[in-house]
Amino acid sequence: MTLDVEFNPFHGAQLAEPYPVYARARREEPVFFSQVLQMWYVTRYDDIVAVTQDPVRFSSADSVDAPQERTAETLQAIKESWLSYSSLTNNDPPSHTAVRRVVTKAFHQRSRAELESRVRAIATGLLEGFAADGRAEFVGQFGLPLPLRVILNLLGAPESDQAELKQWSDDWISLVLDPLSPQQQAHTVTRLQECGRYWSDLIEARRAHPRDDIISDMVAASAQEPEPIPLAQLVNACATLTLAGHETTANLLGNCLRQLLTQPDQWRLVCDDPANIPRAIEETLRADTSVHALMRTTTEPVTLGGIALPRGARLALLFASANHDQTYYPDAARFDLRREQTKAHLAFGHGIHYCLGAALARLEGQVTLELLTSRLPGLRLSAGQELAWIANPIHRGLRQLHIEWDTLRSKDGSHE
Repeated sequence: MTLDVEFNPFHGAQLAEPYPVYARARREEPVFFSQVLQMWYVTRYDDIVAVTQDPVRFSSADSVDAPQERTAETLQAIKESWLSYSSLTNNDPPSHTAVRRVVTKAFHQRSRAELESRVRAIATGLLEGFAADGRAEFVGQFGLPLPLRVILNLLGAPESDQAELKQWSDDWISLVLDPLSPQQQAHTVTRLQECGRYWSDLIEARRAHPRDDIISDMVAASAQEPEPIPLAQLVNACATLTLAGHETTANLLGNCLRQLLTQPDQWRLVCDDPANIPRAIEETLRADTSVHALMRTTTEPVTLGGIALPRGARLALLFASANHDQTYYPDAARFDLRREQTKAHLAFGHGIHYCLGAALARLEGQVTLELLTSRLPGLRLSAGQELAWIANPIHRGLRQLHIEWDTLRSKDGSHE
């Protein structure tokens, strides 16, 4: 079959293991059109880097939106809400430059030591909640709650609002990536309007009474700009930081643990020498990155990978494919902590949109593996489970991951 027919990342073998199709694309048709997604897929490392380094000809305005049919009512509601504002991922200069500068200033108020203290406290509390049980569903009990609590803690949102904020993040993913019925679109947009009001109220509260949190720092940094960032754009930034700050890291943690526990020799390297933990994080980011693709739109006719593309062509940059490009990663399908990298992986993007939270995600991965290797002896995957993957054009992660370990017994026979 031709690639435009064979490519379908939402079902079956391709959802579970997409890399063989990516490898075929890099060999035979490095830039190909997907009938399913109605986008051009870019698969080679060099082509993707070239696109990310050229924000003039390749716009990021719709970088997280898959082509979808939307009702006139949905489009009007989006136009009138914070959803019509771009902030970080889905924005171009000069607006992107100003917003990124404001958010970067806010993040840089926190030292590495302060971040690690917060991450370790939250991670330890989560682990203690199930360590004595001998089994857990890792994604739901640790992988998702850890980065979600961390980013909300940093932003200054109350932990009691966690469930609601998680739902709004899921709603946003659904609106931009899923084929929704008109009724589903209406319900989702209504909930996201509530999300906008929530962040607006919190921003205004911090404007009146600043605290030691990122929202307060963003408000202060915005006031120092030649043109202060509009409220709706700050709302968009808060929602973006919440979504990007937990979804991709949760997937990283699950992907990393699955890779390590299915390959005992790699798991032993991490258990025997904690110095290998950063290598495990980096190899997971390369071999099974949690952000498989982001989109771009051509602003003029261009030629890419030998394909002539018109103005307005939608592109999906397959970072996951670039990270398996044999030109830079020999034996790329092998997960190997001893790998000597020859090129920086693209798991966090490249160019002006390089992920602001990359250091935080790495830190959360580091702390997670340190705790798991030191606190859960004999950690292993639960037998007989059938893995289920998130199915959308951007994210790569597990819906669940069941794990088990050996629990110690006290003198009275109870588990410690």
